[in-house]
Amino acid sequence: MILESWYWKQSLLETAQRIKSLKAAENVSEEQIVLLEKDIFVGFYSVRKLVETQVKVSDVVRHISLPICWYPNKGIKVTWRNNNKLDELYDFDSGGGEVRDIWFISGRIIHSFIFSPLFTEEGSLEAILFTSDTDKDKRLYSMHIDKVIDLFTLVGNDNLSLIVWRQDPETGEESTIVE
Repeated sequence: MILESWYWKQSLLETAQRIKSLKAAENVSEEQIVLLEKDIFVGFYSVRKLVETQVKVSDVVRHISLPICWYPNKGIKVTWRNNNKLDELYDFDSGGGEVRDIWFISGRIIHSFIFSPLFTEEGSLEAILFTSDTDKDKRLYSMHIDKVIDLFTLVGNDNLSLIVWRQDPETGEESTIVE
């Protein structure tokens, strides 16, 4: 349970700024890539914890969905010994896109078996590639870095104005509306 969400949200806003500046950087160092990995993992963990805590983000944020792309596995079993050979494992010439909720995306990133930043030919940060231990032999997912920045900014700026709790007198079922 998160006691005070302001600190978590503030950290997400700071992370979004760091990623935004890294996106514009050229000649990204290994140390910067490691910081990006940490920022992404902790950021998505924070998003997931805020979303699963009933009254820390609005219902709008809780139910947001984002576009991601995916690339099919070429039929090769993914292991710890080959998980860095993405071109051999996944077909980047085919694949598709879909819209997924932040619970799905956060879970795949937090439990990632493969995680890799994707850079353009010019060297700027373009996207993140990820797949979980359960999906690794099926698909590799891709999320544009602007969507990551937008999500962290949206959650970080989600200041609640109303929390309504109700209990149905007949069924005892509880409901909460958070705006």
